[in-house]
Amino acid sequence: MSLSTELLRDARAWRWIRGRWFGSAPNHAGPLAFAAILCALVTGALLLVELAAAPAGSLPMVMIATAACGASLVAAASILRINRPSYGLTIAGVALMGLGTEAGALMPYGLDAAAILPLAGALLALPEHRGKRLAGMFVLAFVAGMLGEAAAYVHGDLTRVVGVVDWPQSLIESGVMLALVYALVWRVGDSWWETTTNARRALDTQRRLLEINEQLLSTLNPQGVLDLVADSLKTLLAYDNLTIYRIDRAAGLMRPMEARDRFAQLILGTTFPISTGVTGWVVEHAEAQCVNDAHLDARATTIPGTPDEPESLIVVPLVVHGEIVGTLNLGRMGRAESHFTAAEFELVRLFAVQASIALQNAEAHRAVWNRAEKDSLTGLLNRGAFDSRLETLGRDETRSCALIMLDLDGFKSYNDRHGHPAGDTVLQAVGQAIDSAIRERDLSFRLGGDEFAILLPRTRAGEAVRISDRIRLAIKTHPIVAGTLAASAGVACYPGHASDKTGLVAAADVALYRAKAAGRDRTEAFGRGPRGAQRRGPVAS
Repeated sequence: MSLSTELLRDARAWRWIRGRWFGSAPNHAGPLAFAAILCALVTGALLLVELAAAPAGSLPMVMIATAACGASLVAAASILRINRPSYGLTIAGVALMGLGTEAGALMPYGLDAAAILPLAGALLALPEHRGKRLAGMFVLAFVAGMLGEAAAYVHGDLTRVVGVVDWPQSLIESGVMLALVYALVWRVGDSWWETTTNARRALDTQRRLLEINEQLLSTLNPQGVLDLVADSLKTLLAYDNLTIYRIDRAAGLMRPMEARDRFAQLILGTTFPISTGVTGWVVEHAEAQCVNDAHLDARATTIPGTPDEPESLIVVPLVVHGEIVGTLNLGRMGRAESHFTAAEFELVRLFAVQASIALQNAEAHRAVWNRAEKDSLTGLLNRGAFDSRLETLGRDETRSCALIMLDLDGFKSYNDRHGHPAGDTVLQAVGQAIDSAIRERDLSFRLGGDEFAILLPRTRAGEAVRISDRIRLAIKTHPIVAGTLAASAGVACYPGHASDKTGLVAAADVALYRAKAAGRDRTEAFGRGPRGAQRRGPVAS
C-alpha cells in the first residue's frame, strides 16, 4: 500500500471520529467530550502500567481503580456528546478526584498526584457551576486530596517515612496550605467566570437592543410601535404585566395605550389623574423608579377591579422633545423572587429611550400622512386616500364592501348666493354630519367640491341604503345646514354590482344620477329603479 493511500485512509478515519464526536455536540461540548475520551485512554494506559508493576496484594484495588476511572470518564464523554455538559463535567471532575485519592495509596510518589488531580477535577466544573455548587465541588476536591495524602502515608509509598516524620502534623500543615489554595482558586475562578458570563450577556443584550432599535425605527405605525415594544421587551427580560400610558395634559389624565396583563381590558378602560401612584410620581419628578415590593410603597395605588397582590414595579418616563409624554410600566408578581435587579432596571431605562424615539418617529410620520391624506377643509380623507383604499380593495378579491356616492342638492346656487366662505362653512358641517352618522369601521372621503364618498366594509346593499339615509338625515338636521340644503346619494356593492374598483365607482355614480333624476333628497341603490324595477347586470369596468 502506498504512503499516500495510507495517509488518505488515516485522514478519513480522523474525519469520521471528529464528525462522530464533534458534529452532534454544539458549542464546547464536542471538544470537551473528545478531550475526555483522550483522558480516559491516557489514564487507562497509565494505570495498566501501574497494574503491571503493582505488588500481588494490590492488584485487585488497582484493577478496580482502573475500571472505575475509565468508566467514569467514558460516561462523562458520552454525556457531553448528547449536549449535557454540566453533568458530563461534574462526573469527569469527580472521577479525577477519586483518582487523586487512589493515586496517593497506589502510585509511587503519589503525594503530588493526590494534591493535583482533585484540584484539576474541581477546575473541570468551573465552566458549568457557580456559587455554592462550585464551592461544594472544591470542598469535595479538598476532602479527596486530603484523603489521598493520608492514604499515601498510611498505605502508599510514604509509609517508609512514618517513623521519621510526624505525618499527622505534616498532614495538617498540608491541609492548611491546600485549603488556602483551593479557597483562592475557587474565589478567583468563580468571580472571573461570573464576570465573563455577565459581560457576554451584556454584549448579547446590546446586540439584541440594536436589532430591536432597527425594527422600532422602521415601524411607522404608532400602534405597531407599541406592540413591538411589548413583544421585544419580553425577549430581553421576564415580566408578568406591561402597560404603556400616554399623558393627556388637557384632561389631566393618564390614558392607557397598550396593556399586556390578565386584566388588560380593565386596565385599558381605566384612566386616572396624572398625579396618582408611582406612575404620577415618575411623571411629576421626571425620574424612573424601580420599586421592589411595590405593594408596600406608600405611593402605590391599585387599579379598581384588580387584586392587591405582592408585586415589583419599574416605571420609566417616555420623553419626546424634552417633554414627558407617557410612561412604560413593567411588573412582576411575587415577593423577593420577583425583584428586579439593577441591571434589569438599567436595561428598561435604555429600552424606553429607544421606544420614545421610535414613537416620536411614528407619530411624526402619522402626522405627515394625515396632512397628505386628509382634506384640510372638512377633516375627511381626500381623493388620493380614496383611490388608495380602492386600490387595496382591488388587490383583495375576498373583501366585500359597499360604496355611497353623495353630493349636495343645489350647492352651486347656494355658493353663488351666499359666497364661498359660507359655502366652506356648509362643507365643514357636512363633514361633521357624515362622521357622526357612520360606523367606526367606515371611511368617509371628500372627493372635491360638494362630492363625498363613504366606503362601508363588509356591508350589503340594504344596510348601505339605511346608513346612507342616516347620513342624509344628519346633514339635513345639522344646525348650519338645516332648512337650506339636502343631499342625494347612490349605493353600489362589490362584488355584487361590479367586478373591480372602476366598476364600483361607476355603478354608484349611476345610482346617484338616478337619485337626482328622481327628484333629489333621496338614496338610490344600483340595479333598482325608482319604483323597485331591476336593472340588468353590473356596470363593466
